[in-house]
Amino acid sequence: MGADGEAVGVDRTRNQTTTDGEQFADAVLALLAVARRTRGRLQPLFEDVTVPQLVLLDAVQACGREGIAAISAYTLLSQPTVTQQAAGLEAAGLLCRIPAVDDRRRRVLTLTERGEQLLAAKRGLVADRLAVAWTSLTAEEQSIAVPLLRHIIDLVSELA
Repeated sequence: MGADGEAVGVDRTRNQTTTDGEQFADAVLALLAVARRTRGRLQPLFEDVTVPQLVLLDAVQACGREGIAAISAYTLLSQPTVTQQAAGLEAAGLLCRIPAVDDRRRRVLTLTERGEQLLAAKRGLVADRLAVAWTSLTAEEQSIAVPLLRHIIDLVSELA
């Protein structure tokens, strides 16, 4: 982002002639691009787990007891990808896959104690990195930032 809050490289003359919808699309695409770059910049903080593995651990904590399908929907990953990644995390001792009580064919996922500790530690590292951005927001911006970001996530998720 530039000093004026506009995405770097954005053609200002184009923004003057575009619709609000196009400007929103440009802003969302810029946010997604920044998120991809940020993920790469955060990776050096995580020598023991990749950022995608961390995302999967977060999803397991959030909805792992609902099964692979729920984790797939939460992460927007295919069920085979979730299953494959979960197997690796299970081998690393970070999660457990166990048969569901109501249907022994279905697997539910839970974090191990080690997985819980790792996720908490890595969340702390990410929070520390993002604290600078958070404190640069005004009180009014802080009050709307989280609900607005979550709403945008929901909207973008529906497009996938």
